[in-house]
Amino acid sequence: MMGHGHATTGAGAWVALTATGAGALGVVPMEPAQVAAGALVTAGAALLPDADHHNGTIAHSLPPFSNVLTRVVGEISGGHRHGTHSVLGVLAFFALAWVLAPLRIDLPGGVHDDFQIGAWTIIVVMVSFALKALRLTPGKVAPWAASVPLATAAVWFAPEQLWWLPLSVGVGALIHVIGDMLTIQGVPLLWPLRPKPAVETPLWKKNGHFAVPVLGNAGSVREWVFVMALNVYIAYVLGGTFGLW
Repeated sequence: MMGHGHATTGAGAWVALTATGAGALGVVPMEPAQVAAGALVTAGAALLPDADHHNGTIAHSLPPFSNVLTRVVGEISGGHRHGTHSVLGVLAFFALAWVLAPLRIDLPGGVHDDFQIGAWTIIVVMVSFALKALRLTPGKVAPWAASVPLATAAVWFAPEQLWWLPLSVGVGALIHVIGDMLTIQGVPLLWPLRPKPAVETPLWKKNGHFAVPVLGNAGSVREWVFVMALNVYIAYVLGGTFGLW
């Protein structure tokens, strides 16, 4: 699945799970502001498994930090579509967010004690991923100029409303793996184990990847139609969430 598709499916999953209006599941009901903010963060988290690709879209989302991050993740995970595209990878991203989100620091001068530096970092990175995938932040300055103020405002004015960040990261990473599993390339779900079938099938590849290839190749017409329909769904549910209809 392409970057825009991953971002859209991440946002769509979050809206479906947290909104309570028509068309939503409301599994984890949240306030409208949390639904909207979480949709943006989850859109970015749905790009997170591609942090294993040093020359992918998100590698250029927050330079030079993102360039270093993707190289490190790629080395640790074994390269593109390896460790980060597995069950273990999803759990690792969730655990990392769980540990990072509560971290706090005291700002000098007694300004805003207990600033949530961990939550701030997560939001900056995830928002920059989402905006880059949606092609809203060209160049090297725009990603910083957009993501840093948004993260600072969220942490400064609503720190008690950010408990959902680890959940958002976990949902986004899981949706990414599912999205790639819907293409013919598949994913190594059981990494670092790579069981190989005696006879290759579309569902179980010779390289150990698993797939349910209903979308065909990444970037296919089927994927494009699916993503466009999901955009309509997101707009409909968010509009209802904020009482627009």
